Amino acid sequence: MPKVELSRSPAGPARTVTTSGRIRLLDLCDDIRAPVGFGCRAARCTTCRIEILAGPELLDPPALEEAELLRSIDAPPAVRLACQAVLHDGPGTLRIHWIGPRNA
Repeated sequence: MPKVELSRSPAGPARTVTTSGRIRLLDLCDDIRAPVGFGCRAARCTTCRIEILAGPELLDPPALEEAELLRSIDAPPAVRLACQAVLHDGPGTLRIHWIGPRNA
């Protein structure tokens, strides 16, 4: 079971949760009222940009739509979109920080 740690951000206090099964990160964030803002939920606005601080192996690789958008904004490898990133089951800790939209 992965543990997910979300650091404090302007959107709210830090949160930590242990979960199981596959889940889209933004859905998990909604469930626990995590400090991650969002907009479109469709890999278009970059509002839900997060930095992966630890545990990237707990996420599926970016699908085509997410990869193309991240490439278009020259995002570093540790940046993902919470609306597209899928957490899979396994041991370890995923540590993330919300960095917000490209122009934030």
